[in-house]
Amino acid sequence: MDQETANALFARGAVLLFFDAPAKLEFGIDCSAWTIGPLFKGIKMIPPGLHFVYYSTTSKEGTSGLRMGFFKFFESQEIVVKKWDLEIEDLRDGSELDPDQVERYKLNIRSFDPNLGAYPLHPPTIYQKWQRLTDKITPLLLSRVLPQGGRVSHLPDRGGEDTDREEGVAFAAFDLRKSFPPGAAGVEVTRWSLDKSWLLGKMMDGVWGSDPKNALGELQLAFACLLFAQNFSGLEAWKRTVGLLCGCKEALVERTELFVEFTNVLQTQLEECPPDFFHDILSENNFLTHELKTFSRNIPRTTPRLRARFESLRMFVKRRFDWDIGGEARAEEEDEEDEDGEYAPVVVEM
Repeated sequence: MDQETANALFARGAVLLFFDAPAKLEFGIDCSAWTIGPLFKGIKMIPPGLHFVYYSTTSKEGTSGLRMGFFKFFESQEIVVKKWDLEIEDLRDGSELDPDQVERYKLNIRSFDPNLGAYPLHPPTIYQKWQRLTDKITPLLLSRVLPQGGRVSHLPDRGGEDTDREEGVAFAAFDLRKSFPPGAAGVEVTRWSLDKSWLLGKMMDGVWGSDPKNALGELQLAFACLLFAQNFSGLEAWKRTVGLLCGCKEALVERTELFVEFTNVLQTQLEECPPDFFHDILSENNFLTHELKTFSRNIPRTTPRLRARFESLRMFVKRRFDWDIGGEARAEEEDEEDEDGEYAPVVVEM
């Protein structure tokens, strides 16, 4: 990168100052991570927009500690100051520091330049990948789901406990096993248990504010929490939202563009998963393949654009994971499959 380009990026980009980091701290931003040295003072040339900063300590034995981090929408030329606290083994932000000292840091930002790592813009595919994974997340969505300054940490599987109620994490709450209107009975319970369209409509009219971008943004944020923060609440929210969208029938016609974009978002996410990513948590004949097979069967002939987009997804998962999730031919041959498992629908016989 020539000096003129570097100066332009420095002038436009944001800066994260990171003081007193311990030795061998794993530090990352978006899709890149490093083990930092004693001279590290932060990151410069951060493009305006959403980013995820994360970190974890390393023991003397080389074992990585709890991964923690925060999502933040950085503004152009913004300077963010963070300082490591050895007692709590976590960051303190500028609001907890001496305001006069913080202001001096900002006024003398150029003096830190030799100790600032540049945001990884080369090759450009790294930043483009991050943008594709998060382009539907809005500041309002982020503040609702992660109200404590965008903070999130690794949360292991707690043996069946309700991970959706993790403190400081508030993904949209809904029960796929109760996807029918209050007071419904008989045929109506069966109908909306087999078709999640009523529940999707309720969510769109409520927490997602009738904006498809909010539904897909929540899906993206849940996946980012899973992939980068290793957060189990993110996994549960991602599974639940995928299950909701794959389980719809009527809405596929009424909200076709939402489902075309959902298919795009899902494939972008799966492209970041190695072939063995789902081996333990989402294996063949388990959650994701089951949901994609349901989605395949539900797509009607009257939505050719969605059918074509799903066919592209079908071929991708076959190449990447060797999954057979059906397709047009299978959808013609099979009207319904028996559904079981965690989110099995309620069927009422009259």
